[in-house]
Amino acid sequence: MTDYLASKGSRKSFFASTKERGISLVLVMIFLVILSGLGITAMQSSTFSARIARNESDRNIAFQAAEAALRDAENDIAYKRFDHTTPCSSSTAGCRAQAIEGLLNFDLACTNGLCAGGASGTPPWETAAIWGTSGNSVVYGARTGATALPVVFSQPRYLIEGYIVGLEKNAVYRVTAVGFGANSSTQVMLQTSVKP
Repeated sequence: MTDYLASKGSRKSFFASTKERGISLVLVMIFLVILSGLGITAMQSSTFSARIARNESDRNIAFQAAEAALRDAENDIAYKRFDHTTPCSSSTAGCRAQAIEGLLNFDLACTNGLCAGGASGTPPWETAAIWGTSGNSVVYGARTGATALPVVFSQPRYLIEGYIVGLEKNAVYRVTAVGFGANSSTQVMLQTSVKP
């Protein structure tokens, strides 16, 4: 009889430990699901942060390209080469036929990147077509001989708008430049005024 009770008791403990193992398995599975969810969330957050950093880096490239185009336009207005000191001349490749003086050669069509300012209607720099390859904006380095910028999707471009201001009828130029990042959709537009 003791053997019977002993065997009955061991069976009871065998079934009890089997139930406990089942509960442990369920708890471990729940724990793994929670850890997997946390891992996926962390991975998505990391991917999102990397995308933000990549976009900001590309915007910075476009900003620097637009800044370079502004400096290039300033050299163009001053009739200088890319080094800021060597004068341009009509015999130098890429230089304008003559220096920019007053509003000579400025027109509403922005021929050669020279736009007549003060005209009514949409400003030329708000027209998307002007910045394309078939538009009249000037490509970076075309007039000053500056070396093409690396990494950018497209070389920056600029327009020069001329205005007569003041009683002395002095010319002031508004330069608008567009820089592009490594991605075609990243663009930055900057403007400055230049009084020679």
